[in-house]
Amino acid sequence: MRKLAVATVLIGICFTPAFAQAQTPKSEVLPAGEANSRADCLVQFRYADKNGDGVLNSAEAENARRVIPTDLALRGPISQTEFMDACTALIEKGG
Repeated sequence: MRKLAVATVLIGICFTPAFAQAQTPKSEVLPAGEANSRADCLVQFRYADKNGDGVLNSAEAENARRVIPTDLALRGPISQTEFMDACTALIEKGG
């Protein structure tokens, strides 16, 4: 019985790193069009809004263009409301 318990623990230890590596880190920001929820959109906006003022200026937009919905990419300053509206519209359309 003891050997079975030890073997079970050893097998568990061996497979734990494999499961941990298969998961996507929560800190990873999804690219534009791949958000699955409003929460994902908010993570994208906060990633882009480096100074935290609630508006993406041209420099922030340029540096974070991979997370900005394409219909906003060529516009001037982008408010959080505009970003969230565009991002959630993509979710409703399925990407």
